[in-house]
Amino acid sequence: MQISMTRAVPRPNAGIIDDIEDADNKKGFEPDDLTAFHQLVRHLIADGDRRTLAEMTVVGQRR
Repeated sequence: MQISMTRAVPRPNAGIIDDIEDADNKKGFEPDDLTAFHQLVRHLIADGDRRTLAEMTVVGQRR
């Protein structure tokens, strides 16, 4: 006589990471850094800011 000690393997459940990803996906699109940069550039151009990068980096410094 042969005794088999097997049982059905339970289905895997979604873990905490899947729950977090689902919640994040429900929030919708989040602009990335490049989008924020483009918005800043558009704003500076609309305001007529014609400073160079070198002039912007010396903010607070006197020459």
